Amino acid sequence: MKLTSSSSPLFDKVDLSLHWEQLNGRIQDNTSIFRLDPSTEVDNAWTRLTAKGYEIITVDRSSVSNSGKNPDLCVKAPLSWDRGPDAYIAQVDVFHQIHCLNELRKEIHFDYYYGMDARLNGTSKPREHIDHKNHCIHMLLQNLMCHADVDIITHNWVHYDLKDQPTRPFAEPLADFNLTKKCRNFDALLGWVQENAVQDLGHRWHDLKMPQDAQFFEGDGYF
Repeated sequence: MKLTSSSSPLFDKVDLSLHWEQLNGRIQDNTSIFRLDPSTEVDNAWTRLTAKGYEIITVDRSSVSNSGKNPDLCVKAPLSWDRGPDAYIAQVDVFHQIHCLNELRKEIHFDYYYGMDARLNGTSKPREHIDHKNHCIHMLLQNLMCHADVDIITHNWVHYDLKDQPTRPFAEPLADFNLTKKCRNFDALLGWVQENAVQDLGHRWHDLKMPQDAQFFEGDGYF
């Protein structure tokens, strides 16, 4: 896995051993909670996959360098976090990707999630709302193109036995999206993050103070 992936210290910390798994590619399906209409239960399921509340981990200087970043430009964890003097704050990318996917899901159910927000009830949405969704779409697109999945999608003969399909042929070849893929151990990764993330982040985040000699970036592109 290391040979075909960017450098990450998690390869040496988490058992990401591969396993075969068949995806659920059905167009109409309600067996997965992630396909159901919005509810508290559905939201909790999605929130768990985004590792919300466990977003921040710490990595050492060499891990930052190996990832292609300059440690001198990255934020270090304060000593009050008890992570030692060589700790930099970081996130695991897959959880941000799932967060972005969840944001697009919420956009499909706009009235449920944003209907009570007075800022979003007009004909035009605030720029920050649109920018956030566009950011998520672009991040997901770039990741998909980067990984460029080349698994093949076969086709099956599908018989139309429904009476309300008069314009369709008796049977036709349709794509079988129930692909069998070799997958990393996502549950192990999520468990590791929940165990090793910075706890009580809501309070500890306020411990972050910019050093006087820190190099900072302009806000363009961040807001």
